[in-house]
Amino acid sequence: MPSVSLIPEPVERLAAEFARLPGIGPKTAQRLTFFCLRSDAGQVARLATALAELKAAVRPCSRCFFIADDDLCAICRNASRDASAICVVEDPLDVIAVERSGGFHGLYHVLGGA
Repeated sequence: MPSVSLIPEPVERLAAEFARLPGIGPKTAQRLTFFCLRSDAGQVARLATALAELKAAVRPCSRCFFIADDDLCAICRNASRDASAICVVEDPLDVIAVERSGGFHGLYHVLGGA
């Protein structure tokens, strides 16, 4: 007798996609999938729209390779930044961490973006 899956294919597909995200294991992927199932259609549509807009509107800054929704990121557009100091980081998340510290007022170069 052929094996019959208890879980519909769209549920398995979404859980598999969530599980591909960094830090998301199979159990968390399943929880996120079932959260989407329990959510109203509007909430799921907003999530789908936000994901689509993220890929359509955000790209690397042409100067420093941080994230931007324009040719230059907000940091590179800020004329009050100290252009004589450049912090070289590996990842855009590193820029966010340094900015949260409040101690650096220069520009950045993101290696992962180049």
